Amino acid sequence: MGNKGEYPDWFLWLWDKWFVLFLLLGVVTLVLIAGAVYLDTRFERFEHELKFIPPPSYEPPDLAEYQAGEIDSEKMTRSGSIYAPCYSHIYYHGGSPLLLETTLSIRNINQDQPVYLTGVKYVDTDGESIKVYLDQPIKLAPFQTIEFLVEEKDSTGGSGANFLVNWMAEEQVAPPLVESVMVGASGSRAIAFTRSGVPIPAAQTGE
Repeated sequence: MGNKGEYPDWFLWLWDKWFVLFLLLGVVTLVLIAGAVYLDTRFERFEHELKFIPPPSYEPPDLAEYQAGEIDSEKMTRSGSIYAPCYSHIYYHGGSPLLLETTLSIRNINQDQPVYLTGVKYVDTDGESIKVYLDQPIKLAPFQTIEFLVEEKDSTGGSGANFLVNWMAEEQVAPPLVESVMVGASGSRAIAFTRSGVPIPAAQTGE
């Protein structure tokens, strides 16, 4: 550097303290980068929260929304009954009952053909009908699902409860997928499991 008197004092101070200045610039740069990353993360989380819509509480299905309309009985060449086991309670701790809440899920697994449900009823351990959920035909559109709920406080079904689902469809249409989902909790512990429905042989249903 030439004659120092030609330069202002602040410039001379920075020239002498260049290493400190370099460190300060590095720290500021790191702070800015960390702030940008933090804000980006916050924005992503905020955007995710805006997109997330919690599912609504269960409401019994409005069967009017599943109206079958006029059914051509001559085309309904397939029909059957499906038995779906479920449990209004199970036993634990030496025989103590643990109450469960059950969801019956009936799904049309066909991608271009409807399935018609003609009956859904809930049967207790002794084989007695407890509740009829459906006594007239309704239509499940392709890939559509309908659900029925047995609340935890309803223990009338017992440990051997079940659902009986009757259906019909045109030829080459697959039967609906029927599952029962049980959920229960005791203290800090919870349990959840499913059971799949099985077709009842036609000879047993009188078909």
